[in-house]
Order: sequence, then structure tokens, then C-alpha cells
Amino acid sequence: MHGRKHIHRVAALLTAVAALAFFAGSVQAANSRPAGMTKAEYRALMLRGEALNRQYGLGSGTYEPAAMYRALVLRSKALNAKYGLGGAHVVASTPRAVTVAENGFVWGDFAIGAAAMLGLVLVATGVFAATRRIPRTRVSS
Repeated sequence: MHGRKHIHRVAALLTAVAALAFFAGSVQAANSRPAGMTKAEYRALMLRGEALNRQYGLGSGTYEPAAMYRALVLRSKALNAKYGLGGAHVVASTPRAVTVAENGFVWGDFAIGAAAMLGLVLVATGVFAATRRIPRTRVSS
């Protein structure tokens, strides 16, 4: 009986560690700025997003469908004007070459993926250990 209790404690500990590792990776991914963006650029992007949210009443829990629809229409019209769409003529443009600021492998993304996989393996191991039944051999007296 003591061995079974020990297995359950280890399984619970592994599950807790896996959950913490998973959520830590998720928080890091949500709070980190995009690669190749300076601190000032990221701050400007966040301030712009907050200003747009205030302007259109987003993020406050009170959503106005009319304002959201108006914002969508205005954005669509601006994009159509910028790219020459919406009229009878559509001009195809040649695609521009895109350069990537980083050279080589992005280790931050790898670390987040590795932490998520480790968490998944630990949770699966904890569930397996907690639900596994160990056969007992009977000793005849």
C-alpha cells in the first residue's frame, strides 16, 4: 500500500511540474516582443494598439457592433485605396524581396517548443503512473 501511495505522489508532482513548465513557456511567448523589433518600436506598437482600442471601444468589455463594423469598413476602404483594389481595374504588382533580420536558427522559439513538449511528456507520464494498476501476487497461507 505504501508503494502505491508513493507512485501517486510522484505522479502528482510530475503533473504539477509539467503544468508550471507549460504555463511559463506560454507567458514568455505572450510577453516577448517579436524578433528584430527594437524596444522603442515595440513600445510604439503597443501604444498604437492601446489608442486604437480606446478609439473603437475595444478591450473594455463593452463592444459596440456598429463601431466595430464602421472600423472594418474604414480599414477596408483604406486598404483598397492603398493597393488600388475595389475598382474595375486591378493592377498586379511584382512581389518585393523579403529579408529576414536574423541569421540562423531561432533558439527562443526552439526553447518554447521544447518546454511545451517536455510538459506534455510529463503530464502524460503523470497520468499514466496515476492510473496504472499494479498486479498483486497472492501468497497462500
